[in-house]
Amino acid sequence: MLESGLRSIPAREDIQVLVIDDTEGRGAGYARNIGLDRAQGKWLLFMDDDDNFTPEAFPAFDRFADSDYDLIYFYSTSRFTDTGQPADRHTHLSRLLDNYRRQPSEVTEGWLRYNYNEPCAKMIRRSIVVDNAIRFENTRWGNDVHFSTAVGFYARTIAVDSAVVYSINVVYGSLVHQHNLEARRCRYEVILRNNQYLRSLGKPEFQVSVMYSLRRALRYGPKAFIEFIRLGRQYGQDFTIGWRTWLTSAWRTLRHGDYRGRERYISHD
Repeated sequence: MLESGLRSIPAREDIQVLVIDDTEGRGAGYARNIGLDRAQGKWLLFMDDDDNFTPEAFPAFDRFADSDYDLIYFYSTSRFTDTGQPADRHTHLSRLLDNYRRQPSEVTEGWLRYNYNEPCAKMIRRSIVVDNAIRFENTRWGNDVHFSTAVGFYARTIAVDSAVVYSINVVYGSLVHQHNLEARRCRYEVILRNNQYLRSLGKPEFQVSVMYSLRRALRYGPKAFIEFIRLGRQYGQDFTIGWRTWLTSAWRTLRHGDYRGRERYISHD
């Protein structure tokens, strides 16, 4: 899959390609931080080893190469690698972009800045990362959440372009699809830390609800649920955030048997 991704990058002298092999097994966050330390260009672009850029990606990037924006968002798509059929791994990202383009406001911009929690399908001005010492977390799951939130906060100006520049290849068994208790706990703590960070930035209104994480903790028994409650209290989490939305979703599932959102492919899940 890495070869396919590399082939999607044009061979040009103005493009620096860094391939970081995590031979030490220290995780994607550690590898990405090595890339940050070695990057030299004006813009940062990220690609996971099993994904690829689309044919319209670099023409779109070129349009913004000399712009004054700090952060440019683009659209992505997703597919299952075994069947080639469309997947829904990108839909929550597209929804954030659509909402902002449809009705630009402080609210829709805030949700885009602080909840588009993946570094891919973005052009990020490298200077804002360097100047503000923004790093990826060294966690096995959700290492990109804090990085993306911090970039969204420090970016002075943003833009959203309609080009679909990135293809997410969904592979079952990959890290994003692991739903064991260890993965759940790690992702839950990532949410808690990021919510705490948003409060420290004075942006509490953009915190993510933990109701879904608590519901899923129940699947592992009362001991796991109590542990999740304890962790939430440790981080000062407001458990009431998003409860109305969660109840509405739960009622819809029970009433109509709609289980499509049961396992949502979101990085902070």
